[in-house]
Amino acid sequence: MKYKGVMPVNQTMASEMERICREPDAAVRKDSVEFDQEYRFANGIRMAVQVCSSNTPAEESCWTQGVLFTPEGSEVGCTDVGESFLGEYNITYGDDEYEVDVVVGTGVA
Repeated sequence: MKYKGVMPVNQTMASEMERICREPDAAVRKDSVEFDQEYRFANGIRMAVQVCSSNTPAEESCWTQGVLFTPEGSEVGCTDVGESFLGEYNITYGDDEYEVDVVVGTGVA
């Protein structure tokens, strides 16, 4: 089965996350998670969408990832590292596919 969700993020946050994924920024904390928000699917599975920084953020831009968790909190999958914040994050777990589309919209972030 395919589970799909949309994660709306406000324009200011989306623009900032896209910017730090495109260019290095000395103001970003090293080895940190700059964005971390979860989407909960109808079956209880959750996907965290994250923007992570490197050990040298002044030299290397941030990257994105999606991490899939069971309802009990066990990590069961992860996307490949990405270079763009907005867009789709897909993970297959068992016979199911989970997709979260991060879009600019009215959101909590």
